Amino acid sequence: MFKLNPQILAHKSILDKGTFVLPNYILSKKENKVKLLRRYCPHRQYPLHKPGDIIDSIQCNFHNFKWNIDGSPINNDRNLNCGEIKISQTGLITRDFVETENIWTSMLASEKNLKYSHSTYGISSGSWLWMMEIQCDLLHIYQGPNSIHPTFSKETNLDQVEMYEGDGYALQTTSTGWWLLIFPYTFIEWSPGCLAINYTIPKNNNEEFGFEWTTQFYYDLLTTDSKKRNFETLEEVFLEDVAAIEQQKVPYFPLLKTDNRLEKHCVTFGEWVLKNKK
Repeated sequence: MFKLNPQILAHKSILDKGTFVLPNYILSKKENKVKLLRRYCPHRQYPLHKPGDIIDSIQCNFHNFKWNIDGSPINNDRNLNCGEIKISQTGLITRDFVETENIWTSMLASEKNLKYSHSTYGISSGSWLWMMEIQCDLLHIYQGPNSIHPTFSKETNLDQVEMYEGDGYALQTTSTGWWLLIFPYTFIEWSPGCLAINYTIPKNNNEEFGFEWTTQFYYDLLTTDSKKRNFETLEEVFLEDVAAIEQQKVPYFPLLKTDNRLEKHCVTFGEWVLKNKK
């Protein structure tokens, strides 16, 4: 659907315990580089291991094909390797994304002791383009009866949110951290000692309706349990957003202008869509 498809796959600490399985890839670390392996068997496209698994060998349970951790075949002639990517200065494992120095990169790079905690997964029949726009949309976080985020709207002071944007991203800073949107798939939230990476996996890259998502949580070893619980309310907020976009049955269309600053990044995203759509 788009000429550019940058992806943020994980934080490097996800590989501290070994080769890690994501919904779309298997990540295998070698020195300061990460080998990207296909998670679907090239023979009959059967999934290799479950997302969240930490593995020391690769096997397809459909026909018992096996591979080494580097993706090289053991009892067949099909290689799983689909590229090698570097770990960025912030510790993020990215694909087709150029990380430039920014306010968020310096903050995230300062996190030296993050450890992978766990992942959550979900599936939706809604539009992943509407889903990305709602992540950009601060205007919908309002207080009032029947609001989409009844709790979140009471806790977030929108007057204090600062908004920045660049080529392919939007950044929103708060008193407790920041929210970063990297178009078209990724939403990242950071607070000192806490990191969440949420990314969308379209059912079909050329269609907007139907997607999966995963959210990875990382914490500094000194982060308290109470702060972790508070940080993880973002998953509840995300589920509220999913419920909202599933009611938007029409195909996505960009917001071209706004008189309210809280919709500014909706316009930023819409401009990116128009510019990069094939």
